[in-house]
Amino acid sequence: MASIFKRKLKDGKGFTWRAVVRIKGYPVVCESFERKQEAEDWGQETERRIKLGQFKFDQHKHLNTFSQLVERFISDGALQHHRSAVDTLRHLNYWRDRLGSYALIHITGDLIGKERQLLAETPTRKEKTRTSSTINRYMSSLSSILSYATRQLRWISENPCSYLIKLKENPSRDRILSIEEINKLLISCRQSRSPYLFCIVLIALTSGARQGEILNLEWNHISFDNKHANLKETKNGRPRSISLPDPVIEELKNLYQTRHPNKPLVFASRTAFGRVDIKKAWKEALKRAGITGCRAHDMRHTFCTFAASFGASNLELATCMGHRTLAMLQKYTHLDVQVTKKFSTQISELIGKEPT
Repeated sequence: MASIFKRKLKDGKGFTWRAVVRIKGYPVVCESFERKQEAEDWGQETERRIKLGQFKFDQHKHLNTFSQLVERFISDGALQHHRSAVDTLRHLNYWRDRLGSYALIHITGDLIGKERQLLAETPTRKEKTRTSSTINRYMSSLSSILSYATRQLRWISENPCSYLIKLKENPSRDRILSIEEINKLLISCRQSRSPYLFCIVLIALTSGARQGEILNLEWNHISFDNKHANLKETKNGRPRSISLPDPVIEELKNLYQTRHPNKPLVFASRTAFGRVDIKKAWKEALKRAGITGCRAHDMRHTFCTFAASFGASNLELATCMGHRTLAMLQKYTHLDVQVTKKFSTQISELIGKEPT
């Protein structure tokens, strides 16, 4: 077991905790910490790694900190390879606040486990508890950057996150709107003060596109003659195309007449640069329509369900939704526009009819 000593600082105003690991046949290893618990955790982990032959004595004094790792990770361009770079950066900023001053060799599996527990117990700014899936995303970002330190930079010998088991996530909730609810929602969206909401929801219901994909549309992505849109920025990084039925084309033409000449986005903010924020308008539309428990992403689930009811195969569904299932077959065919045209037309014709 490591020996822990309490030592007074040179200025006499505080103390430090020094951990010393002595194992017969190996060099003595020691390190100082601000807290006793850190010294004990480091001592236990160091003993374990020495006995397993995993401790790198030559790397022991190379005290690269976690903050330095984050800066290197970003400057090397590694962050750009992440599918959700914005979320990953937000996670890394959290971990930098928590672990930034730690030397990487002092970040152990036990420490990360305790930090994960703290993350689960600490409420968000909105006083909400983080779900297991959210915590797993934070841990995934942390594991990714520590893997970079291990494999690419060789700053540490192993990724301490590899010893942690992912938390069990609750099954996802799918909310499928009925025809009656769809019609109520569209009427409510038409009444919205937002000039974009009706068109955005209509595109989502008739194409299955994600909200982010729709809001990132630019005018040069849309072909009015061919009645389709090219989605350049998708969740899996693979561009695809969606068909636009006649009702959507008419709405887009109306918006095109009133577009801002210096703003390329179809759904550009009227008061600032960048895309519009429809959260408030969306919540108001749901309230007017009397619809509860519905998220914007449920428009995508609704499209998929109706497409399946019209006889869509698994391949066609994967193509419509932009999933990477059977990606090689999709690569050599051009099913995306053809398939979404087939089902978006059927769904757009169904909207507005009385439910049977």
